[in-house]
Amino acid sequence: MREYVQLEPDRVPELEAGLKITEEVLRHIIVRKPEKAVATTVTPPPAEVVLEPVAAATDEAAGRSRRPDREDREES
Repeated sequence: MREYVQLEPDRVPELEAGLKITEEVLRHIIVRKPEKAVATTVTPPPAEVVLEPVAAATDEAAGRSRRPDREDREES
């Protein structure tokens, strides 16, 4: 048998004591009903950032030559 009762939190020990001494009650459990979740605003993820390869252009601008790839070395 289920009973749904609404009580103030300070009255729960009194109810529990009464249930323990009642011979007709074999088992009992007192559960607190969870509060409703407060809706929160969800921020969208940041926009995608497209990274362009700029390391090779920076090296050439600084006067450094890039190291030849394996294919470049075989052709020479």
